Order: sequence, then C-alpha cells, then structure tokens
Amino acid sequence: MPWKETTTMEQKVEFICEWNSQKYSISELCRAFEISRPTAYKLISRYEKFGIEGLLEESKAPSTHPNQTDPQVVDSILKLKEKHKNWGAKKLRVL
Repeated sequence: MPWKETTTMEQKVEFICEWNSQKYSISELCRAFEISRPTAYKLISRYEKFGIEGLLEESKAPSTHPNQTDPQVVDSILKLKEKHKNWGAKKLRVL
C-alpha cells in the first residue's frame, strides 16, 4: 500500500474545508492536523482576507533592503565595466 502523500497546500485547503463545515472546534482541528492554534488562526485569517490565494506560501525575503546600493551607482559601475572590460574592482572603485 503506498503512503498517503499530500502537499502543504492540500493540507491547508483540507483544514479550511473542515473549518468551514463547523463540525469541529479549532482545538480538535489543530490536534487532527498537528498544527498550533496560532497557526490555525493565521490560516483562517488569511483565507478570510484573500481567499484560497491567501494560503499560498509567501516569500521570506525582505521587500526592502536598507543597505542596498543606489541604482544610479550600480548603473555607473556597470557602464564603466562595459567600457573597460579588463579592469577589476580596485580600478573601478577608484573611479
């Protein structure tokens, strides 16, 4: 008999379906799906706010980078590198 394999998205959708049926309490659902109550409330909140798309995994990467190099500086460096292909970082930094 093959093992039952489900993706996390399938489990999230199943959790929401069971929650919508209102047959079980949050505690019972958390025990059945082996998730914490805060995780359950987070899933429910996202579902109510965004629908099924709210259950998709979100990127963990920050949306802004405070120490990111200014795009104008990056462009000027790339232009210099294009102009002087054999120059390395030391020479380019001086300019």
